[in-house]
Amino acid sequence: PFSSAIMYSSVSPPPPPQLQVLHEPLIDEDPVFIATCTERELRKRKKRKFSLWVRQCSSTGFICQIYVHLKEGSGADGLDALKNKPQLHSMVAKSLCQNASGKNYIIFTGPSITSLNLFEEFEKQEIYCCGLLSARKSDCTGLPPSMLNNPETPQSRGQYRIRMKGNMSLICWYNKGHFRFLTNAYSPVQQGVIIKRKSGEIPCPLAVEAFAAHLSYICKYDDKYSKYFISHKPNKTWQQVFWFAISIAINNAYILYKMSEAYHVTRYSRAQFGERLVKELLGLEDTSPSH
Repeated sequence: PFSSAIMYSSVSPPPPPQLQVLHEPLIDEDPVFIATCTERELRKRKKRKFSLWVRQCSSTGFICQIYVHLKEGSGADGLDALKNKPQLHSMVAKSLCQNASGKNYIIFTGPSITSLNLFEEFEKQEIYCCGLLSARKSDCTGLPPSMLNNPETPQSRGQYRIRMKGNMSLICWYNKGHFRFLTNAYSPVQQGVIIKRKSGEIPCPLAVEAFAAHLSYICKYDDKYSKYFISHKPNKTWQQVFWFAISIAINNAYILYKMSEAYHVTRYSRAQFGERLVKELLGLEDTSPSH
């Protein structure tokens, strides 16, 4: 209930863009706490008892939906489900996209979520997908084995093979290794390009270019905002979830601030924004319009 209240608070988010990503955000540990720990204490320290998944706009970084999965419990989402990772990740994806039906979103997914069955189910809800596929991490049920095995003949960078089933395309693209993509959001015949600093432009299907562009933005978001996640030292699960949800809400508020006209007047950094927010919440600063 608390995480739902955070996501559906009185502050209305901007209309979510069409392109979004499902992933686990990077959560940095408290550097001060880690620096004061001995190696023995770090080894004995318990791991988090939950995982945090988000549906995030891949152009602004705004987090539209969060899902907290508890790793302990006897229910359908407890340890028994955790042992079947494809089933677990499919459940996570459906929970994150339960409010996205009929809006023609394009969702990018990592190998743990990508599967033919899930993408076909999403397509019926008018949600379209583009995901990186892994023979080891992904649920490959229904996919042709010939596309999951590497060809014996050597390939040059930029070459690719395609297999189609209706609107679904399975792309095997080579660039110092074989990368496989499953998509129903992009036509496999549309051409794109990956730009590398040293090797220049590498031809690829448009789906590969789109996936690389939007996932790289999420990496930039993680690098910029993960250090501002409030890390709580006690091992109480509810306390950790509480502070992580608060951190996401503050990061979302800062993104909304940067999209507003006020940013062109004051231009606070993320650290300055957080400091001002705390002072206003504690009543330590005058919040009149003149300020």
